[in-house]
This record gives sequence, structure tokens and C-alpha cells, in this order.
Amino acid sequence: MSRGMRNFCAAGLAAFIGAGTGISAAELTGRVYDSETSNLIRDANVRIIETGQVAASDRRGEYRFKQLADGQYRLVVTHIAYDAGDTVTVTVSGSRRFDFKLRPAPWVLNDVVVTGTRSPHLLKNVPVQTEVVTQRDFERTGATTVDEALTSSIGITINEDLSGQGATIRGIEGDRVLVLVDGERAVGRVRGSIDLSQYSLSNVEKIEIVKGTGSTLYGSDAMGGVINIITRKPSANVSKGNLYFDYGSHTSFNPSADFEYGNDRTGLMLGGRLFSTDGFDLDLTTPHTNGQEQIDRWNFSGKLRHRFDDRWSLTGSGRLMFENRDWIESEIVAKNALEDTTYTYDDEEKNARYESSVVFDYLSGDRYSMKLRLFGTYYNHQWNKFSESFWIDTSKTEDIFLETSYTSNYVIGHNHVATYGLDYNYQDLKSSEVIAGSKADNSIAGYLQYEYSPHPAWTLVSGVRYENHSSFGGHVNPSFNAMFQPSERLKLRGFVGRGFRAPSIKQQYFVFDHTAAGYIVYGGSAIESSGIDLGGLEVTDLKQENSINSSISAEFSYGTIGLHRITYFYNHLEDLIDFTLIGFPDPYWRGVYVYQNIETAVTQGIEWESRVRLSSSWDLSFSYNYLYTRNLETQEKLVNRPDHTAKLFLTGLVERFNAGFSLWADYQSRKLWVPRSNTGGNEGDAVYAPHRTRLNLNLFKRFNGGLETFVRMENLLDETDVEFGYWPGFELFVGMKFDFGYNK
Repeated sequence: MSRGMRNFCAAGLAAFIGAGTGISAAELTGRVYDSETSNLIRDANVRIIETGQVAASDRRGEYRFKQLADGQYRLVVTHIAYDAGDTVTVTVSGSRRFDFKLRPAPWVLNDVVVTGTRSPHLLKNVPVQTEVVTQRDFERTGATTVDEALTSSIGITINEDLSGQGATIRGIEGDRVLVLVDGERAVGRVRGSIDLSQYSLSNVEKIEIVKGTGSTLYGSDAMGGVINIITRKPSANVSKGNLYFDYGSHTSFNPSADFEYGNDRTGLMLGGRLFSTDGFDLDLTTPHTNGQEQIDRWNFSGKLRHRFDDRWSLTGSGRLMFENRDWIESEIVAKNALEDTTYTYDDEEKNARYESSVVFDYLSGDRYSMKLRLFGTYYNHQWNKFSESFWIDTSKTEDIFLETSYTSNYVIGHNHVATYGLDYNYQDLKSSEVIAGSKADNSIAGYLQYEYSPHPAWTLVSGVRYENHSSFGGHVNPSFNAMFQPSERLKLRGFVGRGFRAPSIKQQYFVFDHTAAGYIVYGGSAIESSGIDLGGLEVTDLKQENSINSSISAEFSYGTIGLHRITYFYNHLEDLIDFTLIGFPDPYWRGVYVYQNIETAVTQGIEWESRVRLSSSWDLSFSYNYLYTRNLETQEKLVNRPDHTAKLFLTGLVERFNAGFSLWADYQSRKLWVPRSNTGGNEGDAVYAPHRTRLNLNLFKRFNGGLETFVRMENLLDETDVEFGYWPGFELFVGMKFDFGYNK
């Protein structure tokens, strides 16, 4: 008989004798907490070393052992997302409670991700390379919006354009990157990319990033990659809340409140956040704003989840966003050969987004799952230009997007998984900038992905999608992924796929008559009815953009101590859509432009990432990205893309004082520069923006009772450059957050 079996029998005999002599058997209960957030942890395993008994914590974080004999026991607790706890000795007599606290792992290789394959995988085993920015990551940096959370991610550059803060992935700009919220398409591309600063992190659990085309699973707009913002799910048997507030430079303040309630079957989450700033102007000698505009933005969210039984559940969610922006711009116009005239304008922009969805989930054991989603969103954008209180120009857009989707995962045997589904999308765009004032488009798609493991070391994933758009027909997008894992520590991943992007309604039917600034822009299908002299330029119907994306990576990890990964990627992009100049007829002294398929380009490079646990309380991560870009027709670099980017991240905790810090820095080499208001500004000699370095620090202190205070300092080097938009200078923010409530 083994030693463990002898100990187990001895403990059982002691309990039996105790019961026979009238002595009650002892009971040990308690809860398992997150040491940083004090949140209760579900599915933690508490093990008694002497008996081998294991109890898992439930939804309330509670574990329980019954029928124990009085005495001393050694206990250890483990969870896939946390460092293993130390062995503790607990004396049990009668009824005893003992709580555990676990420290989150510095990076969670055992976190479950879904974006890359539309099926759940542990991060360490997913065949499609996936980056994850966790709630712990952006809490440590003090990030409050999605664009701020992504600044530390390798291969991602946040660029400001006329749409706001967009994400460029591996040299592919934000208008070719698909942004999802809980798998639902984000809408609101005013000038191209999705403004990630509009999305609050108050209820976000994590952000999953897949680089390289996701067109096989997600269709158009995923040519450069996918960013999936995943919000928290309501918990069962809980009643708790969170308050947050920060105040800092430029009269910026950012309060929020979140509340969560649930019972055995139903959970509800409600939250709201306000962001307000007066903005800043780095050069007061000019009449226009050289910096950030004044912003007031409200975000509201709600999610209701009901579990009918162990198989069926229903989730309903809604999100609202209201935003006002105000800034000053100016134009210098040559009045005559000797005199220029400066015109000053007040710009006001209002944006509103309304989103709602209903999702039915079905899970049959561990072999079959199904998700049926109904989603709708309405985006309203209005921009007005005034001169001395007189209205000059306006732009209005109403964007309605509806989606119905069905996705299933079916496990066949032990080595085969099939993922398949159908998507139907409908978009209706009403705009003062679209011919006839309104245009609609719809698409239907079906996809199939097959995952096969012919050997424990190999995982192969192949997929294909057929998508048909009402405006320009069908398209087939195949992809193939492979992962080879010769050992537990080493993984090799390879990917090749075809991506595409359908011309947007605006690119097809756009008419932006900005007479006040001296230019006009036409969509590819709108110029023919304009009556403009094309000057011999042949205008063709827009075609879809296409790409071949590929990458290969090697990853070496050793538990939660360290991880190193190097990736080579290559993207060949064809028929990219941009506007081209056709002439300067009166009154458009800055030009008439039309959208056309005019560019073939390549982006390729190397990404290096290292994460190391220096000690039990100190974590270090470093990444470097080399990017090579070329317009293959002109042999020029692509604009606003630095060749070299490096990022450093250091976090530390001082347990004695229950305090810690995060220090992070990034560097960008010089880059070919075009300002964000680039219409009519692409001509002339090449201009390069200089290199840029930022250093940031976040200090925090935690108190008993759920209170945390922090001081965040950004751009410690106070580096600014008015000409090239490196804003702002040094910023200081102070704030607090408070978690309250209880688990039932």
C-alpha cells in the first residue's frame, strides 16, 4: 500500500472512531482571493497533502472539506492563472475557516483565448499566434481607454488621424484592422480607422490581438489583423461595485462607477464612465489648436446573463457612447502676390454610438457548442465649422449596421475539431457626404475551419471562407496555420492566408466638398456624375483590396519564469485604395481628389519579445520591432510607419507596504511624415518626423477594505514636437479606486 493511501485510510479511520465515540468530525472551509484585487477566485484547487483530498473553489471562491479528523494538515492551493501558493499548516478542530490569497501570474499562458480560431484554446497551446493584454496589465499602467492599453503591445502602433486614435498592425493601417467588442464588429469609421479612445476599459476583462489577416473567420476589414475587446461576464451569487476617479493635467478628470449583482442563474452588470479634458495648445502663437481638442465623452454599458440550465444560456448587452469635441483650425490663403489672409474656424464634432446584442449559447458536454448572435448598432456623427459664429461647413453621417451570425464547434474524436458558421451583415449609411444622401450594402458569408492533430507535437488548422457582397460580388479567402511543439518549452508556429477588404460605402460614393479649405474628395463611383474635367485621368470602378499575409515564429518559455519569442512576417498588399489628385479647378485651389485602387505595397519585419520574472515581485518585459515598408509602384516608404520600435515594461511590488509601481518606455525611430489633415498635403518633397522616446511611471498603494490610490506620470522626459504632433509634454494624474460589496 502506498504512503498516500495509508495516510488517507488513517484519516478516514480517525474520523470513523471520532464519530463512534460521539466526537463530531471536523470541517475546514474558506475562500480563495486574488492578492492584488481581493476578488474571489473560482476553480482554484485546494489540496490536503496528508490525505490527497482536493476541493475546488466554487463561484463564490469557497472551498469545503468535511469529515476530517482533528489535527494538523498541510494545505496547498493552485490555479492555472496564478502562481502556486506556499504550503501552509492549519490546525483543524471542530469547524475551522482558513482563507488563501494567490498572486496572479505575470503573464497568463493558461488563459483561454477565442479570437484566433473562434474556439477556446489555452494561450500556450493556441495554433494561431495571439497576443493578450489583460486587465492586470492596463490596471498597472493606469490605462483607461483601449488605445492606451495597446501602446505596450509589440507590433502595434497607435496613430492619430482624422478618425482619432487608430491601431496600425505590422505596418497595415487601422482602416484595414477589424475591431470587435465581444466578437461584434465596431462601427464608426468617420475617416477610416476606428477611434479606439472612444472605448472605455471600465468593464473590459482583456484584449486579444491576432496579427495577420483574419479574413477567413471574420471577412472584410480584417486584412491587417483583429483586435477583440472582451468585456467581463456577470458572475453568479455576487453583489459588488467599483468606484474610480482620476484628475490631472489639462483639467482632465475621469470618474466611473460599476455595479454587479447575481444569483445562482442570473447576473447583471451596469457601468458608466465620464472622460473630460480641456485639451492643450503647445504653440499659442498660432490661431489654431496645436495639440488635443477639448473632449467630453460618456460611456455606458450593461450586460445581463441568464443560465437556463447546464447547457443553455442567454446574454443580452448594450453599450452607449456620447462624445463632444471642440477645436480651432486655420487656413492661410494667398490673397494676392504680396499679401496672405488667415482664416480661423471653430470646429465642433458630436459622436454618438448605440449598440445592443442578444447571444444564445449552447454547450453539449465537451463535444459540441453553438452560438447564435443578433447584433445591431447605430452611429451618429456630426461636424460643423464656424467662422466668427457664422456657419461655414457641415458633415452629417448616420451609420446603421445589423448582423446575424451562427457559429459552431464540433469535436470529432480526440484529434479533430471543426468550426463552421454563417454571417449576414447589412449596412445603411445616410450622409451629407454620400451621393443621393443614402447607400446600403449587405453581405452573406459561410466559413469552415478544420483543426487536426496528427501527432501530439503537431496541430494543423486550415480554413476557407466565401463572402458575397451586394455591391461587388464574391470572394474566397483560404488560410493555413501550423504549430509544432517538440517539447513543453519550445513552440514553432507558421501562418499563411489571403486577406481582403471591401471598398467602404464612403470610398465608393463619397463626396466631401470642403470648399472652405479649398478641396473636394470624390468616391470612385461618384466622380462620373460630378461634371469635373478629369484632365485625361482614367477613373475606374473600385475593386476590393487583397493581401497575402504570412508569418513564422519560434517561442521558448519556461513556466511562469520567462518567455522569449521571435517572429518574421511578410504582407503583400494589392489594389490599396487611396485618393489621387486630378487637378485644381476653381474654387478648389488645393485640388480635386478621387478614390482609386492605386497602390501595391509590402510590409515585412521581425518582432522580438522577452518576458522575464526577475523575482517573486518584479517582472520585466522587452520588445523590439523592425519594420520594412515599400510602395512597390514608387519604391517609397509608407508614411507614418517607423522602421524601429522598442518597448520596455518593468513592474514591482513591495508587499511590506502593499505598494508597487510600473515603469514603461517606448522608442520610435524617425518616419516618413504626413500630418493627420493630409488631404492635399501629400505632394512635395519627403518630410521625416524625428525619433521619439517616452518614459512613464505609475505608483500605487493599496489599503485594507478595497481602497487603492495612485499617481501616474506620463512623458517624464517632457519631449514635444509641435510640427510633427508629438503631444503632449509631461502630464501628471492622481486618483483612487474603491472596490466594495460581498459574495453570497
